[in-house]
Amino acid sequence: MAGAGVILFMLIQRFAGAKTLSPDIDSLIKYQADHWSVEYALVKAIVKVESNFDPDAKNPHDPSYGLMQITPILAQEYGLVKDWRSPTYDEIKAIMNPMTNLDIGCRFLNHLSKYPFAQMVQSYNVGETGYRNGARSPEYLEKVRKYYEIYS
Repeated sequence: MAGAGVILFMLIQRFAGAKTLSPDIDSLIKYQADHWSVEYALVKAIVKVESNFDPDAKNPHDPSYGLMQITPILAQEYGLVKDWRSPTYDEIKAIMNPMTNLDIGCRFLNHLSKYPFAQMVQSYNVGETGYRNGARSPEYLEKVRKYYEIYS
């Protein structure tokens, strides 16, 4: 019966306007996950929750971009942006490049892999400092966990 539940879930997602995962994006996810030694299912789950597989996704509430919703401050930490407070058009375009976006996101996940699963996922969402300061999003964790189980 679990298989029927997964099929029903996928049909609901399809008819609810969910973006499908292109083979090209899936290949990039696999490549970067392998390259940075992070679980493919986890990266795919985070991409699903963060951008619904849309490489052009932009968060209207904060400056985060692309498949893994990379912020300029994280991009600066990895040398892609010179000043996170005022990224240039070209720097934002680079953040949104799927290969680069997944590279930064997977590098960050690799860094966070020292933590238990829940803390790693929460820290990806709110940042390590945010997590240490008590920021949590149980809804985010549960969404990632749900997709992680489906993709595993």
